[in-house]
Amino acid sequence: MSDSKRGVLGESGAAAPHLRSITAAEAHLALPALRELRPHAPALATAETLAAHLQAAQPEHYRLAGAFESGREEAAAVAGYRVMTTLAFGRMLYLDDLSTLPSARGRGHALALLRWLESEARRLDCKALHLDSGVGPHRFDAHRLYLKAGLNITCHHFEKVLT
Repeated sequence: MSDSKRGVLGESGAAAPHLRSITAAEAHLALPALRELRPHAPALATAETLAAHLQAAQPEHYRLAGAFESGREEAAAVAGYRVMTTLAFGRMLYLDDLSTLPSARGRGHALALLRWLESEARRLDCKALHLDSGVGPHRFDAHRLYLKAGLNITCHHFEKVLT
């Protein structure tokens, strides 16, 4: 979906959100939705700390995109992503964060962002869109969304915390 599509009805019957990139200078627009996903992240303490994080993550090409509803300044949903190249998967768009404000859930914002990200990945000559997702009953809705968007479960992710 292009940045210019507004007012079109989405799958939920509500007006489709306006989708666009969010710059570091606009970090305050993404902060409420990102805090829903990562409430304890130090980078999300203030709009200034998020802007600083976005600046520091520039070498890793971390970017934000948002779904905006008419009449609301802050993003109803936010995606944090980057483009990377790995030996195993080649050039890919990796989705780090996808979060919707509780008051905006069920209106198709996250699915619209996933479709926007797929278009962005194609535009950036990526071969795939990847994401990792936590497990457990609290993640089932997210997993259904990812499957609906055409993503497949292709591997397990392992972690060892280093202290």
